[in-house]
This record gives sequence, structure tokens and C-alpha cells, in this order.
Amino acid sequence: MAAAPTAVYEQLTILLTLGVVSHLFSKRFHQSTLIGEIVIGILLAPSLLGQFGIFVFDATFVQTFAALGAIFLLFLIGMESDFRALYTRKNFLVALGGVVLPLFFGFATALYLAPPSTVPAGSSQQLMALFVGATLTATSTAIAASVLLELGLMKSDIGRTIMGAAVVDDILGLLVLSVVVGVAHGNLEALGIAFVMVKAVGFIVIGILVGVYFFSPIVVRVQILGLKLGVKHGGFLIALALALFYSLVAETIGLSAIIGAFLAGTLFASGPLKEEFTDGAQYLEAVFTPIFFISLGLNVSIVAVLATPPIFLFTVALVVVAMVTKMAGCAIAARLQNMTLLESLAVGWGMTPRGEVGLIVALTALTAGIIGESLFSVVVFVIIVVSIAPAPLFKQALQAVDQERRAKQGAAAKPQD
Repeated sequence: MAAAPTAVYEQLTILLTLGVVSHLFSKRFHQSTLIGEIVIGILLAPSLLGQFGIFVFDATFVQTFAALGAIFLLFLIGMESDFRALYTRKNFLVALGGVVLPLFFGFATALYLAPPSTVPAGSSQQLMALFVGATLTATSTAIAASVLLELGLMKSDIGRTIMGAAVVDDILGLLVLSVVVGVAHGNLEALGIAFVMVKAVGFIVIGILVGVYFFSPIVVRVQILGLKLGVKHGGFLIALALALFYSLVAETIGLSAIIGAFLAGTLFASGPLKEEFTDGAQYLEAVFTPIFFISLGLNVSIVAVLATPPIFLFTVALVVVAMVTKMAGCAIAARLQNMTLLESLAVGWGMTPRGEVGLIVALTALTAGIIGESLFSVVVFVIIVVSIAPAPLFKQALQAVDQERRAKQGAAAKPQD
């Protein structure tokens, strides 16, 4: 049943105000804004303040706006993901190390330690574990970028490696999500999984080719014609329609809508309209994405995590696995690419915080009935912890790298006796 117009106005007023409050709260404590948005949602969830009826949100309304928030967010991330600039051997191998270890050990941890009560009817322990592993693969580009910008190292070699690997990491994470969603639809045999892989890769390849050679030129022409006729944002609106169309196609063929939105964004990553489209998408992202992250918090029962001993122990184990495997996988890969020990450690800590894609994977699993609300609460809690905890270590590691670099430059500048 659709919410009445007055209810929509009321809930949008509350959600947008809470989004701003959460941003101020997050920045006050030097954290990513998504952390504050999730925390606000957790506090207002039915298991905490929500049980007193302080704010009552219409579930259908919140889910609709949250879905748009996820699509606009991934469209924006896609526009920052120029494959030609990011796909280097070093970035790919660092990202691969940060995907394989968390996926494998996350799967094993959930398979053997997650209480059976966390698996809803119609799902299975193996499928649940696969989704849990997938949620641990993606890295938070926002958190890594904020620290690199603060220290003035965004354009350094280590900064380019971390940011490039983080984006490639998200791309690989989305590919993993495609396979996992396909498996969730019943493709459990090797042949079925291979078909899902082919379908996912085929969608990416065909989507890029058709987009680059057919859709992108149309968008540019619409923008030029619109400017001549006084229609300022015609190209952007067509690009946005294209993002929604790619999302529709992705959902129709059994993938996730966010994969389509991300792919549509990459079509404009190196085009002449990137800056203008990015500005437009940022406004939409600023409105809808906070609602998405608040909605994640609304689905979290922190009481279920902390008050149930088996679930709490599993949560602790998953936090350790999430931090150690991502850090080790990326650091080892970086070391094998001839980076110094300090640089490798910095890369590992920089890749450890999880972010938007992992949370969207978790929500996909929840809405598909693969995991229950208690396990969803565990995953969100774990992502919050591993997004906050590594930041000081990352900053210290970067400072050590910078000191090491300055020492080498000083030694090289000394006159020879």
C-alpha cells in the first residue's frame, strides 16, 4: 500500500534531516559519513528507540528511495572508474589478493561458525556462507581517499596504487556478487556457475561495447543539441535513464541492479561530459544515498548481536577474519610487486576498510532471503568495525612511508665524499 503524500513529505523531512545530523556527527569524530548514517539507522531501529515509536517509517517508501540511493551511488562510483587508467598489473594483483582471501576465509568462517538459527527457511548454510564471504571482498574507496587527501599523498605512487586497487577490488566484488546471485537462483552445479560467470562477463563486455559505440555518442549529441536549444541538462538526464536501463537489464538477466548502474557510470568516466555528469549525480547521491545507509541501520538488531552468545562469538571471529585476510592478501600482493615492506603494510591497511559495495551485497542477500535479519545485523556491525578500526593504523603506516621516502631523498641529495 502506497504511503500518503503527507507521510512521504514527513518521512523525507525526517530522513534528510537525520542524514545531515549523521554527517556532522561523523565528521566531528573524523569518520566516513556512511558510518554516521548507519549508526543513526541502528539507533532508530525497532530493537532500540524504534520500539518506543519515536520515528515510524513506511518500509515500502524507505526501500524504494534506498534502492535509488544505491543505484545513484554506484553510477557515481562508475564514473570514477576509468578502466584504462586503473587496470594496471599491480592494481589488479593487489585487488585480487584482497578478494580471494576474504572470500575464502569469510565463507569458511560462516560455514562452520555461524549458528544455524541465522539461516532462514529456503536458504542453506553453504549459500549463506557464500554471501557472507562476498560481503568481505569490497574495499571502501571513500575512507582510503579521505586519509590520503589529509596527508597529501593522493597523487603519490602508493596513493595511486591504493585507489586503483580499491576500485578494481570493487569491480571484482561486483563480479563475485553476480556469481553469487546466480547461484542463489539455483545454479549450484559447476555448469550453472560457469554459465553465470559467462553471463556476468558477457553483460559487462556487451554493455561497455554498446555503451561506448552507441549510447555514449547519443548522449553527447543530445547534450549538444540541448545546449543549442536552451535545454541545459538533456544529456545528463539521458545518461541517468541509461543507468536505470542498465539496472533493469541486469535485474532481468538475474544479476544485481547496482552492477548495471556501475557499468553505465563507467561509460562516461573518460568522456567530455564526465565533470558535468559527476556534479549532477553528486546532488542525487547526496539526497538518496543517506536514505540507503540509514535504511541499512534500520534493519540492524544490535541486541541480537550482543545479547546472543553464539552470534556474538561469530561476530568477533568474523571481525578478525575480515581485518586479517584483507590486510594480508593486499600486503602480500603489494610486496610481490616490489613495494617496500612499509609500503605493503600501508596498502594492506588502506584496503582493509569495507564500504558501500559490501553493504549492498549484504542487503541483496537479506532481500533475497539468503540471510536472516540477525546475520544481516552481524555483517553490518562487522563492516562498521573494520571501517573504523584500521584508519589510525593506515594513517601511521602512510606517515612511516612518507618518512622513509624523505629519508631516501635526503640520503640521495647528500654530496659524495
